[in-house]
Amino acid sequence: MMTTTQENLELEKLKSLYKKTIKIFGPPGTGKTHTLIEKVLKGHLKKGILPSEMAFLSFTNKAVNTAVARATEAFPLYSTEDFYRFKTLHTYCRRYFSEDVFDPKDCTIDFALQTKIIKTSDQRLADDNFLYKDWSLGIYSKSRNLCVEPSEAYKRESYKKDSLDVFFRKIKTYEHYKKHGGEKPFIDFDDMIGRAINEIDFPALKVLIIDEAQDFTPLQWSVIYKMADKVKRIYLAGDDDQGIYKWNGADPKYFTTFFPGRKVKLRKTRRFGAAIHKFSQIIRRGILDSEEKEYEHTEKEGSVKSYRNFTEIPFNEIEGSWFILGRVNSSVNELRMLAKDAGLYFKDNKDVKCFDVKQWEAIKAWTHLSNGKKLNKMQAKVMYQYIRELSDPKFRAEKFWSNQPDFQEYDFKELKEWCGLDLPDEAETKQWWWILRRNFKPNQIRHFIRLLKRYGQAELNKDPVIIIDTIHSVKGDEKDNVVLYGKGNYPSSFKHKNSEEKINERKVWYTGSTRARKTLHLLRTDYKYNYPLGADYLIYVQEKNDKQ
Repeated sequence: MMTTTQENLELEKLKSLYKKTIKIFGPPGTGKTHTLIEKVLKGHLKKGILPSEMAFLSFTNKAVNTAVARATEAFPLYSTEDFYRFKTLHTYCRRYFSEDVFDPKDCTIDFALQTKIIKTSDQRLADDNFLYKDWSLGIYSKSRNLCVEPSEAYKRESYKKDSLDVFFRKIKTYEHYKKHGGEKPFIDFDDMIGRAINEIDFPALKVLIIDEAQDFTPLQWSVIYKMADKVKRIYLAGDDDQGIYKWNGADPKYFTTFFPGRKVKLRKTRRFGAAIHKFSQIIRRGILDSEEKEYEHTEKEGSVKSYRNFTEIPFNEIEGSWFILGRVNSSVNELRMLAKDAGLYFKDNKDVKCFDVKQWEAIKAWTHLSNGKKLNKMQAKVMYQYIRELSDPKFRAEKFWSNQPDFQEYDFKELKEWCGLDLPDEAETKQWWWILRRNFKPNQIRHFIRLLKRYGQAELNKDPVIIIDTIHSVKGDEKDNVVLYGKGNYPSSFKHKNSEEKINERKVWYTGSTRARKTLHLLRTDYKYNYPLGADYLIYVQEKNDKQ
């Protein structure tokens, strides 16, 4: 129980936060990040505030990199290094730890390693069916981000994959590995934030800018509260309707309610027109306790279309860029297969293309070489680069290429003698073919041939206009056309037993539907467990027909 003095101190702190904080509420496409960069960041730089006196924190690296790029473009006297406080929250905290405490390269555990740790550390758990990020460790991470006991976080979950005993055994195994699994103790991202609250004396700043504020967890907000004590001006931007990381402990109420500040609301989207706006608002109706955000759409109409099958979508007839979005990774994998069957040229949101053109070029070059033909400089460099990536032999080629004329041609003997084209145990030259063809399956070859026929090799050297990924991965981005795949709604096994799960699902589909600039394409929205797109599309059509 707080004393009167403590209550007064807390009240004074809240008043201080309110006076120096501006909260920017912006629906999709209204320019939240644009406002933070063009008006707030650049405005303070024009006033003479140095980059070192500001911090820009975001949930993703993409927003941070965009802010730095635009700032250095507008103020060329500054370099990227000057904006060293422009980071994700985890990276920002990490820079204040000494390598004597931990070396991030050697002692930081990310999500990809957690499952492997459990499977290799405890034989009793090794036979379990693990996801990319183990379910129990996900709940354990969520408990720390929510600042509650693991047992409490376990109770709150509607779906129980593990028993309570197995849940705690995995936690115990994981924590034991962090302490004793290496020469130095390991630390994970949640540990890092927890230690930052207690151990880091954050510097005084003139400006603190936080983007995507709805995505931070209570634990992360504790860091922000601590930083705020030494900051003169704070800007927060976000949209609670796009708070789609509830599964990881994110709580939009910290942005909307718990962190005091004056509100600024952006009222006009620059992204989409009437049709998409109308449809997205129907989805938004079911999002309860949402901050009021009435906003205008653009003057263009746009459209919303529905399809039963992937092959019905007219990818080749509609110009512009594309997102093809699934709810979870399993549905994304299915979408990739459908896209390959349809002969589409695409990549994922991490810029990984559906087909490696360099691999094809390397195979062709090796085929020429093994048949006694010569290679030009470019062909030989491509082949060497790909071989090095696959097998990591110690080639001597890099220095060699820099001293060679572009018109020079090379046979196998010359490349072997000059560049180190050698194999262990003097293996036959044919073995390089198998190195090049590693993970190069017949269906990939067929897919590439179809791509060559449809697009031509010149187009395949360009970036694809189609990106396939999850809704979560593309939040904050936009394309001319967006396909939403209704199958694979997570968690389908829940069947949305309670209102909170329904609201969270509406937020995900609302976020996905508002990525489109021109046309929203709904694929299989009548799927058995799909929610809410099937019903909402019918409402949209009915209301549209009523107006007509």
